[in-house]
Amino acid sequence: MATLEKIRSKSVLLFVIIIVALLAFILGDFLTSGRTYFGSGTAVAEAKGKKIDFTLYQQQLERAQEQARNYNNVDNDELAQNIIQGLIGQELLKQEYEDLGIRISDAEISEAMTGAMPHPAAQQFIYTISQNLGFDRIDGKAVLDAIKNPAKYNLPVEASNQLSAAWAQTEQDVEQAMLQQKFYGLVQGLFTANELDAKSIYNDNASTRHIAYATKGYNTLSADDLKVDDADIKAAWEKEKNAHRIDEETRMVDYVYVVIEPSSEDRLAGQQAVEDAIVALNATEGLAAVENDSRFVVNHENQTASRISDKALREFITAAEDGQAQIINNSRDSYKIAKRLSSQSEVDSINVSVLNLSNVSDADSIIAALNSGAKWADFAAGTDTQGHDSVWVSLVGANVDNRLKDAWLAAAVGTPTVISDTIQGQPVAQIFKVNRRIAPVTVFDYAVINYTVDPSNATLEKLNTDLRTFLSANSNGEDFSKNAAEAGYSILTASVSASQPHIANISDSRPAVKWVMNAKKGQVSPVIGDNKQTYLMAMTVKDIYNDFIPWNAPSLRAGLERKATADKAGKKLIADFGGKASDIAGYASLFGGEVSEGDVIFVSPRVATIGIGESELQGAIAGAPEGKVVGPVAGNNSIVVFEVKSVSDESRPYSFDEYAQRFNRTMGIGIVDPFKMLLGDNAVENYSLNFIQGIEN
Repeated sequence: MATLEKIRSKSVLLFVIIIVALLAFILGDFLTSGRTYFGSGTAVAEAKGKKIDFTLYQQQLERAQEQARNYNNVDNDELAQNIIQGLIGQELLKQEYEDLGIRISDAEISEAMTGAMPHPAAQQFIYTISQNLGFDRIDGKAVLDAIKNPAKYNLPVEASNQLSAAWAQTEQDVEQAMLQQKFYGLVQGLFTANELDAKSIYNDNASTRHIAYATKGYNTLSADDLKVDDADIKAAWEKEKNAHRIDEETRMVDYVYVVIEPSSEDRLAGQQAVEDAIVALNATEGLAAVENDSRFVVNHENQTASRISDKALREFITAAEDGQAQIINNSRDSYKIAKRLSSQSEVDSINVSVLNLSNVSDADSIIAALNSGAKWADFAAGTDTQGHDSVWVSLVGANVDNRLKDAWLAAAVGTPTVISDTIQGQPVAQIFKVNRRIAPVTVFDYAVINYTVDPSNATLEKLNTDLRTFLSANSNGEDFSKNAAEAGYSILTASVSASQPHIANISDSRPAVKWVMNAKKGQVSPVIGDNKQTYLMAMTVKDIYNDFIPWNAPSLRAGLERKATADKAGKKLIADFGGKASDIAGYASLFGGEVSEGDVIFVSPRVATIGIGESELQGAIAGAPEGKVVGPVAGNNSIVVFEVKSVSDESRPYSFDEYAQRFNRTMGIGIVDPFKMLLGDNAVENYSLNFIQGIEN
């Protein structure tokens, strides 16, 4: 009892201790991860209440990166942001499918995958597998049969499992593509021309207005008349305020960008290394002179001259002697060296028919049937045989196993022959018939050796040290921007937001985006570089914008000042000349110019010879009656007084079908951004910066 009383007496203290401990745990996790309890959790992005889980995003990103390996210059940061937008789009579409009752049946998917014409989303997959399995056409049914019956097609179990997983993923892709087709088919009806739309397009294109006009340019005013102040510039911004709306917090940065490239000393050293390699390659047999030097990338080739696409390489290889090496290309920091090793006479290619057998014991009966007049095609798509008839196969420089190549070369032309062996770790049971061999040609054995001059460690250290020294002496934003030029750096500007993949167009700069979005105004970054060591950069946050880019932003101010100046000039000239003449000739005399004439079509961006983008003037001309003097009207660069002298209509008669098509091309679904349509007025909350490594000061 005494113990219980002590516990009761301390209960308040224990409760406080427990609460403090829990808070410490929560706060600690919050500070270390930045993603739990009070943050976005495991969501990498969110829109309209739909969250994208980081795990799903990571899976999709890895898949996209795997596919992108076949392409050059893929920006992983852009790819990541595209994945986020794509996943949000999918979630928004799912809701639309549910609301509209759009479904894809199993029968539709089956037809799309195994029908006579596979769905476009499946064609590449089915084509690739059909080709790899030796089918003579794209055949979804045969691909599915190979996945379900791997032994029949000599497929190892592991390959069958991989194909099965790929098939399931492709089915999902096809289903999503078909759902989108159905959805956008419904939406397209909302953007299809009706009679009024078609007639409006006809009228806008059919009417040509011939005008006489006189102009007075704003450049005729004095500098004092054209002066504008902040109030004028802000007023110009207010007129078009919504054009400067932003969907997410945006930050303006000043930054310096240093390209990491070899110094003159590095280039001299690289040139010497290449010259030494040429001497050694010519003095020794083979490639021993460069094979163990990591600076040189050696590619061993075996080709006929006709298959060497590089002209300089082809000319050298065909003219050189065995053992000779030389530089065939030098582009600044890259050298290409070629060495001819040997040459020999070989069969370039053969025409062969092949049957892959499920059971090698069937070979004798099949050969007997073939020798008795049966056609190869009778067995090419059988139950226990698969193959192709009369296919050309390259034997030079191709990935054909030597045992298979030797068997093809040794066989008598026109005689079906059996081969049963283990090739590249896989059992092979095959009947083949060589139909024709190309006459032997000269095949060259050679090497292409690439050398790139890289910046030395001394160069890297100097570039780093110089930039760090500058940052140390200019640790606030004002000094950073003011003193950069004196230190030899150029100041560049960029706008940055959380959803941008990088700073300006600088690759691998997503961590720098995170630094910017977490920094304070006026803060200066540390030295930032990419993983490939191609650049160094540093930056400072100049401004932070929310909702709208403000009127005094450097990126807007110059343009707004021009508009404010034009507005002020137009008002002054209209006040000076408005109503002072009764006809165009009178205004031309007052303006100190001549009467001009020209044609105006409402949908054309150009107004006679006055200029492009004169929307206010174009609207005034479109609404003016014939024979009436109109103006002065303020344009972009001058005031204009005009008279519509005549209106001519297009001779081609109105056709609903023709002008409905024009409307659909210019105003229909094709010009609508599907993602923005689904998003509406909602914003995307992008939390992806929480999941990348930041930059420490």
